[in-house]
Amino acid sequence: CGLALIETKNNAESIVKKLEERVSVEKPLRIHWTGCPNSCGQVQVADIGIMGAPARKKDEETGKMLAIPGCNIFVGGRVGEDAHLALEPYKKGVPLAEEELLPVLVDIIKKEFNGVEK
Repeated sequence: CGLALIETKNNAESIVKKLEERVSVEKPLRIHWTGCPNSCGQVQVADIGIMGAPARKKDEETGKMLAIPGCNIFVGGRVGEDAHLALEPYKKGVPLAEEELLPVLVDIIKKEFNGVEK
């Protein structure tokens, strides 16, 4: 999509593969990705929703904060008879880089979905 703040398909495939290697859960999790706030990926109804958003990271050389690709993470959406929309982000401005996003997602899975590290 031309409105996307982040590339979703490759990031989703890579992150999910690494999550499956690092953590296990009793039932499958629905993780939805969307590149922008238009939310075509319906992150608000997912167990974990990842929406493209601005993030900042300190440049070690200059000490300045730099804009980098990032995301807001939504947790706890449900569909069906007991439907619920996760309308407020659980975490905001998380850098999209795997080394920063992956530990955040592992922590969420452990805390909110009884995940166990492998």
